[in-house]
Amino acid sequence: MLKILCFGDSITYGEKDLKFGGWADRLKAEYFGQFAETPRQEISLYNLGIAGETTDGLVRRFETEVCARSIKGQNLLVVLAYGSNDIVIHKDKNIVPEYYFIRNLRYCIESAKKLRAKILLLSLLPISDLTEGLINQYGQLRFDRDIQTYNLAIKNLAHDMNCEYLDLYAPLVENNKEEYLSRDGLHPNSKGHQLLYQDVKNKILLITS
Repeated sequence: MLKILCFGDSITYGEKDLKFGGWADRLKAEYFGQFAETPRQEISLYNLGIAGETTDGLVRRFETEVCARSIKGQNLLVVLAYGSNDIVIHKDKNIVPEYYFIRNLRYCIESAKKLRAKILLLSLLPISDLTEGLINQYGQLRFDRDIQTYNLAIKNLAHDMNCEYLDLYAPLVENNKEEYLSRDGLHPNSKGHQLLYQDVKNKILLITS
């Protein structure tokens, strides 16, 4: 049996996807459907996204969450989807600067590897051109340059620590990102979550095949 633990912020949690609850819950529903058609459940997914969370919050709960759901003899895949809140500008700097952001992810990766888990790191998503560099409806300020900087840092970390990496930034940009983002310019809409669901699903198949 494979357990998939999806850690992240409101995007992982599924905010703005009123139809199916986000990419992670879409995956969970598919795996439940497979269970209904087979004698036993082969894949179990836990949506552990928390709205507004940064990697600072992830570090505080990571080991407790993972240990509570890991069982000896079962395969474990940990998905980490962070950065959208870490890059928010506060007092002229990112809330969680790049160095500490990577340090936090590295800590969680090292903890997961002690349990022989596989790790998948997801990139940050693009934001709307209408909100880039402007204070949005939540009072938050983000810049695309920070998104690209953090994505490169995540990709390099995945390489250094022998983890899987999935670029979700490029597919949205290449397919006219505005069609896949909700009105707040930050969260994917249902169409966007469907695209993320398909890309993450395909990546998981490659990792676990």
